[in-house]
Amino acid sequence: MAGEKILIVDDEKSMCQYLSIMLRKEGYDVRTVHNGKKALIEIKESSFDVVITDIKMEGMDGIELLAAVKETSPALPVIIMTAYASTKTAIDALNRGAFHYLIKRAKNEEIKMVIRNALDIHRVKNEN
Repeated sequence: MAGEKILIVDDEKSMCQYLSIMLRKEGYDVRTVHNGKKALIEIKESSFDVVITDIKMEGMDGIELLAAVKETSPALPVIIMTAYASTKTAIDALNRGAFHYLIKRAKNEEIKMVIRNALDIHRVKNEN
């Protein structure tokens, strides 16, 4: 459904721009921030349908952000996206409630599919 709101959290401005452009072309309402603390403020001030976050960021990392989001908004899907993928971080993220774990070099179609799936599940949870 077009117009659904996605929050992108990444300290790499180029990654935020890249994802933003790709997702806006799909009809999503996209907001970007460059650290976990700003993301939490955005989540408290506005409602989102999906959060996409990097793991490695200054201050609050993506796993800490994931934990904070799950405390305040347990139904909000959080997708972890990282250039530094490892089995340990993937397991940790999924155990803490991440919807999906993607590597940054994932193909655009894979990224879009994961987001569509997250949105579908979020929509069903909200309807119920």
